[in-house]
Amino acid sequence: MDIQKTVRTITNGASSAANEADWRRAAMEQALLLAADDGTPPFALLNAFQQYLPGHEARVFSEDRLRLLSALRRHLDEMTPVFTQALYRSDDETTFPSYGWWRGALPGDEAATLEIILSPAFYGSGSFIIAGPSGPALDALVARVLDEAARPTSRCLRFASSSWQDAPEMESETDKITWDDIVLPPALLTDIRATIDAFFTQQETFRALRFPWRRGMLLVGPPGTGKTMVCKAAAATYRDVPFLYVRDLTSRGIQDVIAQIFTRARKLAPCILAIEDIDGLIGKDNRTVFLNELDGFRNNDGILIIASSNHPERIDEALLKRPSRFDRVYHIGLPDRAERAEYCRRILARLPNLSPDVDIAALSERAVEGTEGFTPAFLKEAFLSAVLQMAQEGRYTLDETFAAAVQEQVDTLRKYQKKANNPEAHAHFQN
Repeated sequence: MDIQKTVRTITNGASSAANEADWRRAAMEQALLLAADDGTPPFALLNAFQQYLPGHEARVFSEDRLRLLSALRRHLDEMTPVFTQALYRSDDETTFPSYGWWRGALPGDEAATLEIILSPAFYGSGSFIIAGPSGPALDALVARVLDEAARPTSRCLRFASSSWQDAPEMESETDKITWDDIVLPPALLTDIRATIDAFFTQQETFRALRFPWRRGMLLVGPPGTGKTMVCKAAAATYRDVPFLYVRDLTSRGIQDVIAQIFTRARKLAPCILAIEDIDGLIGKDNRTVFLNELDGFRNNDGILIIASSNHPERIDEALLKRPSRFDRVYHIGLPDRAERAEYCRRILARLPNLSPDVDIAALSERAVEGTEGFTPAFLKEAFLSAVLQMAQEGRYTLDETFAAAVQEQVDTLRKYQKKANNPEAHAHFQN
């Protein structure tokens, strides 16, 4: 597509004021076509700058679009759209501009006009181009805006829709968790806590030994055994550091996405970077990029990585064979009887309608009968279902009959568990 020809066609017979806007629209039209072809619209936009604004200097970078646009509006005296932007609604119902073009002015210098372009993309982050006539002033503005856009308004950030998003609801949930809520073998829990505490309290020791101040922990075990709870407890313990949570990565632009994750972690360090289900996130297509970000020539000072996996056999061996990647690997298995009973005691102690006549210790021991192989998540479900069952029957005081309701739910969950582990039985169960 010839952008100059497009401009001449669009502007034939139009006023000079209209002509001035039309080349911008033509450039964006070309960028949209290129985005569909090969995903490189910024190059078409830079080409337009060379042709029509030869005195301008351009800066190109990738950033969360909503954060950056908000920061720009706070730092510019004015920011006027050149034409109406298109909006995109993501799977989590967040609305993003899919592209846009604005004109602005540097603060205190109305003559120094800026061109601000959001390159076409359907992700939470996007390629921005900011062009202006003044190099130093332009660099200073970009540095301020990027710094502000990187700072979270919430201590917790979640990576979703290919970008970092504030997660105040996660912060509220995390702050309720303590180490006392986690039931693990005492030696294991003590070791995990000691590793996390040592990272944040022994920075000078790392420096004195000339070791990089970074650590990687890998938690492996079946679903529902408390791996996520460990991450939350660590975040709740160190509330003065950001908590960055990653659970899913888009398959589009995966290399840029991984770099984006670590770039934000470096900016916010010291911080906790939690990566859940890492076996499903890191594979042959992105392993090299991930390893380079993890322990290449990058400065990851101040980053504590806590990764988890339900399927350790699927984890790429390259992640496990060098201590500089994951220094400690913790196996969090199914709880034994004593641990299950302790978990039950803690659940019962929190129930508001439990009759004072109930012997919590005795009821806990009875409740774990037949629960071998149950995770804490399964135990919690048994108690919740029993409470709901009694409420449906109009019984709101949890007395001794509650034990029978719990045992009934345990029997149901055990049958479900057996069927879920047997594909043929599971198919029959669903029918």
